[in-house]
Amino acid sequence: MSLTFIVGTAADVFAGDLASAIDAELRKQFPVEARDGEEPYHSEPVDATGWRQLQQRVLRSLDLAPQLTTVDAYQAVYVPAAHPNVEHLPIANLADPLQVGSLPALIEELQRFASTASLPTDDLELMKLGAHYLEADDPDADLDVQTYVQLMLSAKQAAARQQALWVVV
Repeated sequence: MSLTFIVGTAADVFAGDLASAIDAELRKQFPVEARDGEEPYHSEPVDATGWRQLQQRVLRSLDLAPQLTTVDAYQAVYVPAAHPNVEHLPIANLADPLQVGSLPALIEELQRFASTASLPTDDLELMKLGAHYLEADDPDADLDVQTYVQLMLSAKQAAARQQALWVVV
């Protein structure tokens, strides 16, 4: 199963009325701008087990990183608003609440993790590392690092656009 990070609106991830319901609930609690018409950004897909491997590595490296370690790679979004905790937002017609994290806090956690793990944060270095894994003989090598690279690139893109970052399995 693959995991992708999408920068855009709920309509870029969910269909029709469900996307509208998610947008409406997000706007009630978080300042999320509607940016209809802008092309969504899609990360390179990574193996979904990389999310759990990244979380485990972050838990070993950092004392506190709730934006990374408490979010399941399922019905999750990081919004450009700063808030301390991951919220669980009930949405009509979704079996489970939508997990809503803070994009600024996620980026800060990713930067702290990168510092302890000697991983790049520079866009060019991240793209080089991502290309290395795309061309590698073993696509399952270092899934935690592959996930980090795609997540960091996507988070930076979301911050630059001031849009939501969706975690999509």
